[in-house]
Amino acid sequence: MQLALLFGLLASAPQAVARLGPAAEVRSARPRAPPTKVAVTGVLNVNRASEAELRLLPGIGRGRAHAIVERRSKRPFSSVEEVARMKGMKGVVQKLRRYLVVEGDTTLRPVPPQ
Repeated sequence: MQLALLFGLLASAPQAVARLGPAAEVRSARPRAPPTKVAVTGVLNVNRASEAELRLLPGIGRGRAHAIVERRSKRPFSSVEEVARMKGMKGVVQKLRRYLVVEGDTTLRPVPPQ
């Protein structure tokens, strides 16, 4: 009985798809390209920067920016290495080390297009 039902469903499947037409086609799930980050110059104080300022850096999205702000609200960072010790931040901090500081002013600005 179950086997007959299964064969019946399989036999009717191609006909059902043909009746649905082109509107029922499955679209390929292409991954969206991430928005490109602009080139930046200057340094960013991770102890004072807002989430929006943190997100200017390549590799820092909403989640990482939020995690940095949450962590520093408990205790300010004493070094850039402390930021690198956060979960999932080591590689990003290594790439961005020249832009990150824990003291002083934030001077990070987008580079104007040429």
